[in-house]
Amino acid sequence: MQFTYPMLRLSVVLLLVFQAFCTQNPIETTETKNDRGQLERWQRRKDNFVKEGLFQRFSPEGVLLEEAHYLADSLDGERKYFFPNGKVESIERYQNNKIHGKFQAFYEDGQLKIEQDFVNGALNGLSIRYYPSGKIQEKVMLKDNVENGPFSEYHENGNPKTEGTYAPNEEGDGLEEGELKEYDETGQLIRIADCKNGACLTRWKK
Repeated sequence: MQFTYPMLRLSVVLLLVFQAFCTQNPIETTETKNDRGQLERWQRRKDNFVKEGLFQRFSPEGVLLEEAHYLADSLDGERKYFFPNGKVESIERYQNNKIHGKFQAFYEDGQLKIEQDFVNGALNGLSIRYYPSGKIQEKVMLKDNVENGPFSEYHENGNPKTEGTYAPNEEGDGLEEGELKEYDETGQLIRIADCKNGACLTRWKK
């Protein structure tokens, strides 16, 4: 096959465009195996090898175990862990390499297990834990990774189990403080206690 001058010129132009595209794309994909035999694949900058873009980790059998996003070598955006069956185990959100935003953990069947909020790497706000059935098991307020504020526990049928308040002690641990109420599975109040630094004395019992 003979190339005419216009065809040859077009081929040269296309080659130059392709080379320019490759030169302009600063990201490449690389992979390696860790000491557990798991394949790690990530995107990085060509000029300094800094992680930039998608990161993935696979089991020796090829099952996706982890997926995250990097910006300038720092975690940024969603990070997911997976069960061997492919279902999501947990979802973390990152900002400037610190966990920040909503955290979710799941049971192996996909049912939500835990829902919490992080602010600049520390747990803050309402934390909710669920039974495998999907019913709420516990609600508690957190401040800087410590239980601090009202909490409620529930029987799996939805009735209240325990109601009270946490307060940090001198060591920074969240302990029961003030009035504590306990209920049976029917929702009937069965005990009231007064708590101080986690030590609770029964004031009334059914």
